[in-house]
Amino acid sequence: MAAQQDKPLYAGGCLLFVGFLVGAAIGIAVDQPSIGTMIGVAVGAGIAVLLWVMRRQR
Repeated sequence: MAAQQDKPLYAGGCLLFVGFLVGAAIGIAVDQPSIGTMIGVAVGAGIAVLLWVMRRQR
């Protein structure tokens, strides 16, 4: 089986996870871990959706 090297892969789940961790860390720093986590996940999801939409337009 030959790998499809001409199609780059985008990992949206990784962006959600990173957003979760960064948001929680920033939230802990400002004494609001729940809000930080929710904002981090929302930003990560937004970036993942943006990448998905950009990929579908190609």
